[in-house]
Amino acid sequence: MSACQNLMGIKDSTIKAVRDLPFTAFLDAEEIPHKRIGREAVTICPWHNDTNPSLTVNDDQGFCFCFVCRGAGDIISYARERFGLSFSDAVERIASRHNITVEFDNIDPETARREAAAKHAQISELQRQQEIFRSDLKDPRAARIRNIIKARGLAPETAKEFGLGYCRHGFFGGRITVPIEDHRGDLIGFTARATDDETKPKYKNSAQSDIFDKSSIVYNEYKASKFIKDSDYVIFVEGHFDVISLWQHGIKNVVALQGTGSPSHSVISRLLRKTKRFIVCYDGDEGGKNGIEHFIKSAGPIACKGGLTLSIAKLPVGMDPDTMVRSDLDGFYACIESATSWLDWQIDEWLINLDKTDTARFSAVEIAIKQLVDSIQSPALRQYYIDKTCKALADDAKSAAKIAQDWHSTLSSIPVLRTWNPPDPAWTRMAAERRLLRLYVHHPDIRGHCRPLMNLIESPAYRWMWQRLAELEDFGQGILDPYSVMAILSVCEPYHTRQLRSLAMPTIKVHCNHDIISHIEHVLQQKLVITDQ
Repeated sequence: MSACQNLMGIKDSTIKAVRDLPFTAFLDAEEIPHKRIGREAVTICPWHNDTNPSLTVNDDQGFCFCFVCRGAGDIISYARERFGLSFSDAVERIASRHNITVEFDNIDPETARREAAAKHAQISELQRQQEIFRSDLKDPRAARIRNIIKARGLAPETAKEFGLGYCRHGFFGGRITVPIEDHRGDLIGFTARATDDETKPKYKNSAQSDIFDKSSIVYNEYKASKFIKDSDYVIFVEGHFDVISLWQHGIKNVVALQGTGSPSHSVISRLLRKTKRFIVCYDGDEGGKNGIEHFIKSAGPIACKGGLTLSIAKLPVGMDPDTMVRSDLDGFYACIESATSWLDWQIDEWLINLDKTDTARFSAVEIAIKQLVDSIQSPALRQYYIDKTCKALADDAKSAAKIAQDWHSTLSSIPVLRTWNPPDPAWTRMAAERRLLRLYVHHPDIRGHCRPLMNLIESPAYRWMWQRLAELEDFGQGILDPYSVMAILSVCEPYHTRQLRSLAMPTIKVHCNHDIISHIEHVLQQKLVITDQ
């Protein structure tokens, strides 16, 4: 998707075409196991750790419901939860697998079709190249290359699963090729590794393009998504072959950044849809240490505000994840399980071998640590690191207490500035849909104006309620008031009752004016895609 499309909304007609697909056809296309029972089917629920299929999907209603955790939604909601996708990514993923053309507001359909065709042509050419690379790896003349892969401990099945190949000539000539997929699973380029230590550079990447943007690529994100969600944490390693080796050893919630040690804000935001627990496991050398510091520069400020949990797994000096899982798998698991907080790692790195007689260096370290600790929003956590730092910087308990006292006096003199973070657009939309339904139930005088807006409701539960309200108006002899709505909700699914009964309670007073309705209209006319990264 081009940059301009990313800021535009997907047309309602496209969204409707996706939602109208039979749910089981979507499961078939994604090769998700399910068992048909009449017009319904059961499959594994993505909203909880489901070991016995408990999610019922209904083709007629285009809806799914879990009788264990009460998770529910349409095809788009299911895809978002199952694969950790944004709204627009989920729509595009489903559409691409069912030959539905994705059209965007404010973009000429013909232009959109040309862009889609151009992207399809690029991907098709990459797939053609991939077939050649795979074929060349199997060629008898590539025995040396296959032996290199084998020497790394990779089984032929693993090489096939990750599409490893060999390029004879051209830009990647003489290198082992690794196909790169984006977070939707589309082939977008290659990384190629030299087969000897003399060839420089060690790695080559496809040229930067509309579809191959290194800053937005996370290697193995597509394959790892389910395992990241199931384990509720993601392991970052440095190299592609680290990822492949860990995968072969059963560690599948693992990814690598593509050509950069510092994740972009869009990458972090995307991964946060899958988990808030990040573990960085880079090589146990100076390069790995530098990579961790780059990672911290991007993710640390978000962790300071509680947006994610960032930990550092320390490997033995000279070890990398690939060599360690092959030589000491239990030791690798132990490193992951004992991963330390990034704050401890960073402060320890600054304090290690600190010469207190080097006043310039000592002052620089003290300032850096204080700036870091002062940025921690949790008072209890901030106090812990103040105590830790003061003990490390001081020569004795009395000196440590004096440093802490001075530090606290500095903190108390600085006004606390609370940054305002705008509400998540998806939450804002849900709130607007909820308020619209409440107004419709309690204010008959505005129903004529609000009725067109009701068709913009996207939440499955709220769409269900709107259908019931419309039925009451059409077939209930005009009786639509809070009491009649409560009567319907009292006999519906418990899932809907809990979500919706507060919208119709007769005892509440619902304020209404032109500004409120205008705000709701403005929110519902926006597309959730504007929040995508």
